[in-house]
Amino acid sequence: MIGTFSRQMKDELIHKIQTYFNSELDQDLGNFEAEFLLDFFSENIGPHYYNQAVRDVQKHLSAYVDSLNERIDELEKPVPD
Repeated sequence: MIGTFSRQMKDELIHKIQTYFNSELDQDLGNFEAEFLLDFFSENIGPHYYNQAVRDVQKHLSAYVDSLNERIDELEKPVPD
């Protein structure tokens, strides 16, 4: 796993899973089942979101660096012949 949630964050996510199952699927989910689901999604789907976030950051930083390079190029002084 890439990282772990704090106990407080995990409890909040478990509660959200339970609320979703109750309101959308009309099913009660115990803490154990909800935590199991959270762990499953974190381990199996989480890395896909994480990797996409890394790619998004790389794209953003690349555009930012390109912009900085253009600004730096504008600072160059002409050299007399």
